[in-house]
Formats: sequence, structure tokens, C-alpha cells
Amino acid sequence: MKEEKKSFFKKIKMSIFDFEAYQELAAEKISRTILYIVLLILIFSIVIGAIYLFKFGDSVIKTKDYIESQIAEIEYENYQLTIIPNNKEEITKLNLENSGIEVIINTQTNDEEKIQESINEINSSENGILLLKDRIIIKNEFSLNTIEYTYKDISEAYNLNKIDKQEVINVLSGSQIKIFGAMFFGVIVLYMFIIYFSNVLVDMLLLSMLAYIVSRIAGLRLKYSALYNIATYSLTLPIILNIIYFIINAFTGFVIEYFQVMYTAISSIYIVTSILIIKSDVIKKQVELNKIIEEQERVKLELKRKEEEEKEKQEQERRERENEKNEKKQKENKEKEKLNDEPEGDNA
Repeated sequence: MKEEKKSFFKKIKMSIFDFEAYQELAAEKISRTILYIVLLILIFSIVIGAIYLFKFGDSVIKTKDYIESQIAEIEYENYQLTIIPNNKEEITKLNLENSGIEVIINTQTNDEEKIQESINEINSSENGILLLKDRIIIKNEFSLNTIEYTYKDISEAYNLNKIDKQEVINVLSGSQIKIFGAMFFGVIVLYMFIIYFSNVLVDMLLLSMLAYIVSRIAGLRLKYSALYNIATYSLTLPIILNIIYFIINAFTGFVIEYFQVMYTAISSIYIVTSILIIKSDVIKKQVELNKIIEEQERVKLELKRKEEEEKEKQEQERRERENEKNEKKQKENKEKEKLNDEPEGDNA
């Protein structure tokens, strides 16, 4: 029988709302299951990339507004950056609203102790940018370590020699920042896809082992491909919840402390439930099969009985015909003997 192709969104619906459908999903080809999880993770990565692109655009706007209203002077020359705020403070700390990015401007001092304090502060943040006189240090939540670029390297790479405040505003308002934003979006999507797909592969391996243990306890001998499919589709709801959680966390800062535990628990519940339903269905089909076999045996015996009765009837009819034939023959013989025994005188 030809396998029915199910759409991606139909599989999502089946994976979340229909435990009984897992028997059908378990029978799918591994290639289709892998394609399904790849598409699901790609959607996750695109959503995350879109969130970061929005925050990036929002940060650019807020940075531009801040420079226009709060920065008195920006000067970059000979690989040295100087930013002087209106309040003339030596170190300026800026937390861009709703962006989650902390910016520290420390370009007016050569005091190594103060510079190190600023570096330590950036290291302790999830997302931060530190502008120093000779370099820029970036920290993001995806990396344990900071990323450092010297202005000399940036200048040589992009042919930058001299920049002032107005040029910075022009860059933040021009098409170049849009191109950079598109590149930023692509990098985030690719990065998130690689990282999350790697994590999901590990989850699928562990969950397939759980599925194997549960199936053996339930007395089922399922192929590993079926167990792998069940484990993969069990991740559907946790991944979707992860997308929702990431969106809420990005815009509200709401944190679920044991989300990863819940993530694994949901998948485990789907695996155990689906395998038990498959077991129940197998038992039900076995009972139905036994009833069919019993009915077939009964019909077979009934046919055999009728066949024997028919044979007996035919044998009885044969014997009756044989008896009739014998009686007729005996009668004819008697009549013939009777004729032979009559006196000859009678004939005269």
C-alpha cells in the first residue's frame, strides 16, 4: 500500500493533539522524519533571528537618538576613539530600553584599573558592548567569552581613517546599517540552527533510548526507526513552547527556572503515552484476530460437518439405488424362473 504523504503542519497537529497518531508517525520513513525536525528547527531559528533583528533595529534607533541628544563630541583618528558626553562624565553607562544590551563608554581614560573594572562589568552581563579608547569588546549570551576588536583592525578592514559625530549619525541612518542588519539576521539564523539542531540531535538520541526501554517493558519489539520517529515527534510541543518562551523572555524578561526539565518531561510523557497506546492497540488487534480465527475455525467445522452430512446423504442414496437395483434384478430373476418352471403340456 502506498504511504500517504502528510503535510508539515498536519504532522505538527498530529504530534501535539493525537497520541494515537504516533503509531502512524512511527511507520514513516526516517528521511521524512529528519526533514520534519529540520523544518521545525529552521522555523525556530528564523523566529529567534527575527527577534534579534528587531532588537538590533531598536537599539540602532535608540543609539542614534542618544548620540544626537546626549553626546557632545565623537572623534576617531589615528586608531583612537574619543566620546565625550554632554555631562562630561569619564565613564558613561547606557542600558538601551527593551534591547537587553548594556553599553559602557570608557574612552577618556588610560587608567588600567578603571578599564579593567569596565571589562569585568561587561563580562558579567549577558549582552554588552564596551567602547574603549583603542578597542571594542562585545559580550553576547551565546558565548562564554567576550569578543575583542582593535580599532586598527577595523580601520584597515573597512578603510576608516577619521570619523566624527555627524558621520556616525549618518551611518546609523543610512542603507549600510540595513545591509548590516540583514547580514546580522542571516548569521543569527545560521548560528541558532547549528546550535539548536546539535542539541536536538542529542535529545533525540536520549529520548529514543527511553522509547526503547519503555517499549521493552511494555513487551513490544519495535524497530529502532519507529522508536526514533516517536522520539523525534515527541519534541514538537517542547520546541514550540521553547519558541513561545523565547519570545516572552525577550520582550518581558520573564524566566522559567526549570524550563529545560519541563522540556524533557513533556517529551517523555508523549513517548510513554504513545507506546502504551500502541501496546493497547496491538492487544486489541490480537483479541480481534483471535476472534476471527475462532470464527474461521467454527465456520470450517461447520462446513466439514455439512460436507460429511452431504457425503452420508449421497452414500445413503447410492445404497438405496443399489438396493432398488438389486431388488429389481431379483424380481426379474424370479419371474424368469417362474416362466422356466411352467409345464410343457400347458404349451400344447
